[in-house]
Amino acid sequence: MARELSQKEQEKQEQALAREQRREFQEELVAHSKAAARTPASRSRVITVIGLAIIAVCAGIFGWLVLLPSASPAPVAAIAVGAPAPDFTLPVYGGSEIGSSIHLRALRGRPVVINFWSESCTPCLSEVPYLEQVYSQHGQGHFILLGIDQTDPKTDIARFGAAYKLTYPLLFDPGGAVNQSYGVTAIPTSYFIDSQGVVRAAFVTQLSPQTMRQGLASIGVNLP
Repeated sequence: MARELSQKEQEKQEQALAREQRREFQEELVAHSKAAARTPASRSRVITVIGLAIIAVCAGIFGWLVLLPSASPAPVAAIAVGAPAPDFTLPVYGGSEIGSSIHLRALRGRPVVINFWSESCTPCLSEVPYLEQVYSQHGQGHFILLGIDQTDPKTDIARFGAAYKLTYPLLFDPGGAVNQSYGVTAIPTSYFIDSQGVVRAAFVTQLSPQTMRQGLASIGVNLP
C-alpha cells in the first residue's frame, strides 16, 4: 500500500513538472513572438530617423550653397573687337600737347591706345608709370597713347601729368560723353585701335606686361 502511494505521488510530481515546463515553454514562445513583433517597428523607426537626418543635412548644405556669394563676372569692354572705335575730339589738359585738342579720326594711319583713367583710381596710379615707360621706350613713331579723364579738374590733370613726367597727352572728357560712347563702367579700361580706326583688343583692368604686349601685337606693334 505504501509503495502504491509512493508511485502515485511520483506520478503527480512528474505531471506537475511537465505542466511547469509546458508553462515556461509557452511563456518563452509568447516573449519571442512579442520581440519579433517589436523588431520591424524598431527598424522602421531607425530607418525613418536616418532618412530625416539625411534630408536635414542635404537641406543644410543646399542652404549654405545658396547663401554663398556668387562670383562676380569679370567686366567686359562695351566696344567689341572688330568694331569701329567711336570718334571724338577732346582737349588736352595734361602731359604733352597741353592746350591743344585731339581728334581721333585725324590719327588714322597710326595705331592708337586709349586709356580711360582717373586720379582717384588706385589701379590707375599703379598703371600710369608703366604706361609712360612703355610709351617713352617703344611708342614714339610706332603708336599713339591717349589718356582720357572725366572726373578730375583741369588743374589736377595738369599737375598729375607733371608729377609723373608723362610724355603722352591727358585728355579731359567733360560730361563723360566719350566714356559713355565707349561704354566705360570700370577703370582703368584700355582700347587698342589699329591704323584703320578698328578696335582690335580691349582690357577692363590694369594693364600688365602680358596684356600690353598682347594688345600692341593686335594693332601691329611688337615689343622687343
